[in-house]
Order: sequence, then structure tokens, then C-alpha cells
Amino acid sequence: MASGTAREPMHRIWWPEPLYEVRPWGAVALGGLAGLFAVMRAWASSDWDFGFAAAVVLSCALVAYGAIVLHLRFDYRRRSRWQRERRH
Repeated sequence: MASGTAREPMHRIWWPEPLYEVRPWGAVALGGLAGLFAVMRAWASSDWDFGFAAAVVLSCALVAYGAIVLHLRFDYRRRSRWQRERRH
């Protein structure tokens, strides 16, 4: 395929249903554990360095990602159930 021509469609990664449902909860749990570990390590060594700050930022990003995905899923499911009940 020459550059500048039509592109192939991007393929999505397929997740089995149980892993799809657990993924945001895993992000929240991993983010919480990363933040807890960072605080415990920094507190034990009394060294609040760049590694601590990076771990806290990473943990906040993971928790925020998981929380946003969970909120969007719950909101979508609530709205779609309401739409189904309203039609009948």
C-alpha cells in the first residue's frame, strides 16, 4: 500500500466479557495500591522525592480513569434500561 492512499481500518482489541467488566475496577485498585505504596515508602524513608511524586500522579491517573469508565458504564446502562422500560 502506498503512502497517502486509503488507510486500513484500525482493529480494536477484543476483551472477553469478564475482563472487560473487571478492567476499570483493576485500574482503581492498582492506582490505590500504587498511591499507598508510594506514601508508605516515602514515609518510611523520609524521602519525598521525584519518584514519590511520579507514583502519586500515576496512581491518581489510574484511579481517575477507572472511576470515569465506571461512571460512564453505569450511566449508559441506567439510561438504556430506562429507554427499554419507557417503550413498553
